[in-house]
Amino acid sequence: MFTLYKKNPDGKLLYAEYWIEDDQLVEHVGTVGALGTASRIDFPGEYQNEDEFKRNFLSRYTSQCYEEASKQEVVILLIQYPMKSISGSKRDLWLKEKATEALSSELGWRGLGFVDGFDMGKTSKPVTQYALNIYCHVVDEKLGIQAVKRVLRETRLDHTQIKIASRAMNCGAAFVLQYSAKKDSAFYV
Repeated sequence: MFTLYKKNPDGKLLYAEYWIEDDQLVEHVGTVGALGTASRIDFPGEYQNEDEFKRNFLSRYTSQCYEEASKQEVVILLIQYPMKSISGSKRDLWLKEKATEALSSELGWRGLGFVDGFDMGKTSKPVTQYALNIYCHVVDEKLGIQAVKRVLRETRLDHTQIKIASRAMNCGAAFVLQYSAKKDSAFYV
């Protein structure tokens, strides 16, 4: 996937992106945080290779002032679920798969970002505690948190157990808790 962004004079962030799926080039455009529109063309077809399409894509969108997101603009969201053991139960493994799938779809189709992976294990809390952490890169922290809460609630993926923390992409600072379903302010990665 290749994504470009543009800030409108009204402050809204627009996106244009493409990827190849099932022998088709998918072009997806919209306003960050809202469902965009997608168009598809057969690949290869009009374009013989991805580089040829990418040059055309860049030409069309950079002429409209779209550009790649800089690392300063990207925020990492950490979605954390509690676990009872270091290796996790079958339910924890199922939750990891389903939550990752739901988050990937929600963040992607709204131009917000993508899921960058997960880890499972012991947190840094002095008292033994285990967690599933799912990491997402987003271009708008507030809209990203809203989307995460919404999709996990709508898909009934243990949204009453989550904590969401964030930090800027380009710094080594600690994650800061932004939301706790249980109103617990203690947070350990």
